[in-house]
Amino acid sequence: MNDYYGELCTRLYEVDKSSANKKELEFYLSFVKDENMKVLEPMCGNGRMLLPFMQQGIDIEGFDISKDMLKACIEKSERINLKPNVWYQNIEDFKSNKKYDLVIIPFGSFSLLADDVAVKSLRNMKAVLKDDGKLLLTIIKKKNEIEELSDWTETNRVSFNKETVIVYKKSFYDKRTSLLNTKIRYELLQRDEIKKVEMMDFPLRLYAPGEFESILNSNGFNNFTIHKVKDGYGEGISFYVYECGTSI
Repeated sequence: MNDYYGELCTRLYEVDKSSANKKELEFYLSFVKDENMKVLEPMCGNGRMLLPFMQQGIDIEGFDISKDMLKACIEKSERINLKPNVWYQNIEDFKSNKKYDLVIIPFGSFSLLADDVAVKSLRNMKAVLKDDGKLLLTIIKKKNEIEELSDWTETNRVSFNKETVIVYKKSFYDKRTSLLNTKIRYELLQRDEIKKVEMMDFPLRLYAPGEFESILNSNGFNNFTIHKVKDGYGEGISFYVYECGTSI
């Protein structure tokens, strides 16, 4: 059985991705110009961005399809006396009568969506944006060298008291679909005995230069700017954000 961001994955995610990096957070916060703005974060996960937004007094809500990630978000919020409005929902079926000033999908999460799902999701986001609203999102771009793992390879090992979680991965790149398909195996060990195993399929859509820009144009986002956030994920690790609007 495959678990999408299940319990073991979430525990590891909380180790080094519990909260957004300072520069990453500052970048997204810079788009909140008015205390009355309403913000939506689809695919909000463990609240790494959503909770710091709330701590700044910003009206933000979000959703995700991982119940374990949402549970982590709520547990963290209780420790800092916050009550986030988050719920279980997939982005391709999201509908709302609300209108938002800002929609954010950080950390490359949008690349987890297959092409048809990505198109539906963009249309859904466009439908809930105010006329002058903005969509901010990151994607994963295709590199010249794509690393593949033909055999199960240990990529991480983290100890929690008397327990250890080991991560194994194997991956292959499908040129036809531009998907880097990764299978991930999480093993929970207690005294060197495997107590629990989680499997996760992790397909990443890798976009060629200019490809995502065409998709934005085709789905009503005819006004966009690409920002480089230097050291956004830590020193030496930069990323690019699409600032998308519907007005010309």
